[in-house]
Amino acid sequence: MPYNPEHTWDKTSDCWGASLSAMEKLGNRLGYQLVATNMTGVNAFFVEKSLTKDLFPKPATAEKLYNSFFSRRYVCSGNISIKYIGN
Repeated sequence: MPYNPEHTWDKTSDCWGASLSAMEKLGNRLGYQLVATNMTGVNAFFVEKSLTKDLFPKPATAEKLYNSFFSRRYVCSGNISIKYIGN
């Protein structure tokens, strides 16, 4: 959504927060690289670019690293299974 300094969250819409893409752009501008997101898609992790070398997936973009809240991965007893939420 376009920037609006008067905007306040109405507690019913999803017009709040910042997109992962916006955070990626801000991180790049400040010298950080997006390196991962958590399994539920609500946390993003950034590392100072000078420290990343070849340690993280490339391309490190929001589109490649985003995990949807609605298709979670569960790890149980060391075995990975995929469970789809919704429908």
